[in-house]
Amino acid sequence: MMKNRISNTRALQTVALTAALLLSAGAAAAALDAGRSLYTKLKVFGDLLEKVRSDYIDEKDPETLVDSAIRGLVSDLDPHTSYYTKEQYDRWNQDFEGYSGIGIYFDVIDGRITVVSVIRGGPAEKVGLAVGDRIVTIGGESVIGIRRDDVPLKLMGPRGTQVEIWVERNGWARPRMYSIVREEVHLESVANAFIIKPQVGYIGIGRFASTTEQEMEKALQKLELMGMRQLVLDLRQNGGGYLDAAVRVADKFLPGGRKITYTEGRTRESFREYYSTQRNDHPLLPMIVLIDRTSASASEIVAGALQDWDRALIVGETSFGKGLVQTPYRFVDGSALLLTTARYHTPSGRVIQRPYDGVSDEKYYDEIFDETWRRQERNRTDRPAYQTLILKRRVFGGGGITPDAQFRSEPDTVRRALREWLAAPQRPFFTYVEQYANLRPALREMDLYDFLRNFQFAPAEVTSFRGYLRASGASVPAEEYERCREDVAYFLKKTLAEKLWGDDAGFKVQTFRDRQLLEALNYLPEAADLLAKAYPER
Repeated sequence: MMKNRISNTRALQTVALTAALLLSAGAAAAALDAGRSLYTKLKVFGDLLEKVRSDYIDEKDPETLVDSAIRGLVSDLDPHTSYYTKEQYDRWNQDFEGYSGIGIYFDVIDGRITVVSVIRGGPAEKVGLAVGDRIVTIGGESVIGIRRDDVPLKLMGPRGTQVEIWVERNGWARPRMYSIVREEVHLESVANAFIIKPQVGYIGIGRFASTTEQEMEKALQKLELMGMRQLVLDLRQNGGGYLDAAVRVADKFLPGGRKITYTEGRTRESFREYYSTQRNDHPLLPMIVLIDRTSASASEIVAGALQDWDRALIVGETSFGKGLVQTPYRFVDGSALLLTTARYHTPSGRVIQRPYDGVSDEKYYDEIFDETWRRQERNRTDRPAYQTLILKRRVFGGGGITPDAQFRSEPDTVRRALREWLAAPQRPFFTYVEQYANLRPALREMDLYDFLRNFQFAPAEVTSFRGYLRASGASVPAEEYERCREDVAYFLKKTLAEKLWGDDAGFKVQTFRDRQLLEALNYLPEAADLLAKAYPER
């Protein structure tokens, strides 16, 4: 214990000393008086940490105290500046850079790691792992009963290393062994790309990551070969990502030499301009961009650029309003600071950032779901007005991207009881559908589009599912089940499609009841008219 205290004390002294040395090399050289004052505060900070460490009623880890102090500093800046420990940053970065592992989505059902989806092109798909497989052993150690949070620690690891797993599968007499070499696994950001109706392509982008531009190019080429003549680009529920990725996506839809966005901050390095290139060889097609209240940051860069250049009709809800650029700074212990260093502007000069001064972080994030607040925002008359760059249409800044056409329909929602059944630890929808498919092997021979148009669970099957839910331990009042009956049938069909053909098929089932998407398709003639007026030479 004494040795730990000495070590902790030295660690705290080192924090204060390092801060003082950095100060003397930087700010103190430029402003000695200010430097001395800041040095005094840093010394107080070090003394305070030591007092808490040594005298506080409960023993506290000094590194945790320092992390808390850093977060306190960061929280007084803006809602988007963030500090991450190494572990937190690594988890955050997986969404944009990927990770090294075997390439599955999983859940723990009845104590077993159950494969609910296999990432295309990943190591698991290469060796033949399938949806529904149950991993019972990893590296010679039983993982039955494992906690969900502990699974990645077992399956992820350095690229090129090998992991041995034993797998149960329905129809096998005993588990079988797979030896899988871990690879870099990139989570697809362009998860869905297909022809939604004759000559109309649909592309959904979930995030703007390091591979988004390549995925987008592949999707466009595929759909153009399938006869696409109009495009719906869905940026709903896309919270952003890399600015460069957003620029490269916008570049695919604009003629060369058009400004896409620019950034401004305090430093010379923060001022940057981004232009479309001459590399785009895709035809200028009528285009709708779908946005909602959660579309943010990089999504708003794309939507704002295409709106300013009269290139696409923006349909949906006013977007989130995040117009701040975060620059990542990594530190020697692996932690990271995502520091706001600039504001970005659309080509017409609009600032998209929503006001945040005097608003708590909690309210800042929650107010976009407050219908009263959103109604007030829609009726505001003080938002700065701008003009689009070709047709001189009126657009607004200072609080997200305002669509050209507002949704009349609300997003699909489900009742609370159904949400609880879907999220139950036993995953009854998944396990029921797995049994259902195993008893009907002919389903695997069915054409997907025939399935989408014609397959329905029989009324008796939907009725019997209530008994299955109850057997899994769920509370299923008869009247509530009847109110949810149509939605239950939908989620059973969606889950079955995912089981038989993968996540893409499940999403295609979803489009048949996506009221906002179906509504947006009605605006395709307006999108065609907009393109014809702005780009008559195309």
